[in-house]
Amino acid sequence: MILLRSKMLSPLYRFAALLLTFFLLTLFPSSASCQTDASTAQSLFLQGQQLASQGRLAEAETALLQAKALAPKDITLLTLLAKVQGRLGEHTEAVTLFRQVLKMDPKSPENHLNLAIALADAGQLPAALEETAAAVALAPRSAAAHLNRARVLADLHRIAEARAEFSAANRLQPNNADTLYYWARLEHDDNHLAKETELLQQLIQLQPDSDRDFFLLGRSLSEQSRHQESIAALRRAVELNPHAGEALYMLAMEVKREDPAEGRSLMQRFLQVRDEEAKLDATKTLGNRAYTASQRQDWPEAIRLLRQALSSCDGCTIAAGLHRNLGLALCQSGDIAAGRAELQTALDLDPDDRDAAAALRLLSK
Repeated sequence: MILLRSKMLSPLYRFAALLLTFFLLTLFPSSASCQTDASTAQSLFLQGQQLASQGRLAEAETALLQAKALAPKDITLLTLLAKVQGRLGEHTEAVTLFRQVLKMDPKSPENHLNLAIALADAGQLPAALEETAAAVALAPRSAAAHLNRARVLADLHRIAEARAEFSAANRLQPNNADTLYYWARLEHDDNHLAKETELLQQLIQLQPDSDRDFFLLGRSLSEQSRHQESIAALRRAVELNPHAGEALYMLAMEVKREDPAEGRSLMQRFLQVRDEEAKLDATKTLGNRAYTASQRQDWPEAIRLLRQALSSCDGCTIAAGLHRNLGLALCQSGDIAAGRAELQTALDLDPDDRDAAAALRLLSK
């Protein structure tokens, strides 16, 4: 399995993770002891593993921290906990744990690679590069090691070395979508547009429903003055995602050469999307401020900001998450009835919201 640098979760999700952890440990302190009493570190590890596989990271971290207290030198446990913490944006904690794991097993290329990913996420690129070198030395035929080394080299603007590593990763594991995507980004930044187009065309064969990839292909073709091909790619991007603002804008600019009326129509669609995004950004800013207040455990302020965000949201795409976080904050402040109602609203809007479902299950006990 290709190991890539973890994707840091949005503040909206991190807020839910933080609140659900408070929820589990303070509002329902017995849940933690019940888990501990239920069995052993192994059962807690299995619980955390299952929760992590479902994306329920806050709950997974809670279970894994309890397991770590019982088995502080279990490499598999520490590795999973570090990965979960990295995905929650807790990069310092993840780096510390991965360093601990590496000391226990310094000959494992995967351990070096895990640490490299965590260091890169934390912005420590030179240290990350050293760990990728160790991973490659221990496993020279690991596509994952070459790919992640290539990404760090690209971030360090060492273009020729990065290109060589991307090429090595591609030889070892042909047609890997991550390799093609990040390699194409490198070639675009280095103005090697024909190579970028070649890589993106391969990528689209693997991911034919990715509006992002069609937009990138359209951009690459446009910059080479291959306008008809660019229009075709951009039209497909907009078909896949009618709210793809960059694709709409570029398509409007390409089309207006031959059809000014359609160009104006597309530009109007772009302006509408831009206005919607600006409104959504303002709502997200309120949600982020609520997250900051929750870190201080200032629940009245977090609740006020979340209600203000919901008022400005007006059915926007993050409404479910705002209702969930408001519900958790209300429960944390002691208003269980109002919190339960908000959590149920969140679940009605998004039946896949595992954090809302988990909180409602706890409230029903």
